[in-house]
Amino acid sequence: MPFGFPSETAFSFTGIPKVNHKEFMDLHTSCETSMRSYFVEVEKSSTMLAECTPKPLPLRKRLRLASQGIIEHAAHLTYLSAKSLLLRAAELGYEFSD
Repeated sequence: MPFGFPSETAFSFTGIPKVNHKEFMDLHTSCETSMRSYFVEVEKSSTMLAECTPKPLPLRKRLRLASQGIIEHAAHLTYLSAKSLLLRAAELGYEFSD
């Protein structure tokens, strides 16, 4: 599970899953990595949009722009998912383990 809580996660006395320090840092790394990937896709979209002219785009460029929009949106969702898990882990706290 790339952005989820590990399968053998510790549980607090309330039954809420907790992560250890290493798992928390792994979530943090995943969040940063997905954020950077998202920014790369945003920059690609921005570059494509900067090349637009007052005339309508040719079909090929419109399709590329639409495709890039889908890729950017998927990268954004991946980042939001990773960030959500990291925030949840931060709210619950983590436990140190060896």
